[in-house]
Amino acid sequence: MNKIVIIGVAAVLLLAIAGGAAFFFLGGSSDQTMVEGEAATGEGTGEASEAELDPPIYHGLDPDFVIAFQNPKTVRFVKASLEVMVRDDDVIDALKLHMPAVRDAIIMLFSAKTEDDLLPQEGKEKLRAEILKTIRDTLEELTGSPGVEAVYFSNFVMQ
Repeated sequence: MNKIVIIGVAAVLLLAIAGGAAFFFLGGSSDQTMVEGEAATGEGTGEASEAELDPPIYHGLDPDFVIAFQNPKTVRFVKASLEVMVRDDDVIDALKLHMPAVRDAIIMLFSAKTEDDLLPQEGKEKLRAEILKTIRDTLEELTGSPGVEAVYFSNFVMQ
């Protein structure tokens, strides 16, 4: 009986390893990954393909954003940690230089939101797109280049 259990476990492990290796070497579904990436970042506008671009650089907009937002009944707060994706270190330098203007624009955007705007998933996705546009517009105005390709929430808490 003991030998049967050991052989069964070994067979399951062998199949799992073989399946993992096949997935790794065959690469999974790259079409689905591309569609999801385009939707999340607003890419796919006929620009250079992923292989031609520099690797992404992620930069946190520290400190976290803590903002009181509009609610007629009570005072509500949102705390959000934001990360931006760029492909050039010069954009990070420009972002650091103009961080007060960027943070101000984001805080103004957050503070104009209501609880109903931020509760549903679609509201958070819309806010993320608006934050990306706000950062790009601010950098475009101050440096002549938008530079930021995507914005991600690494933390989002409403209270």
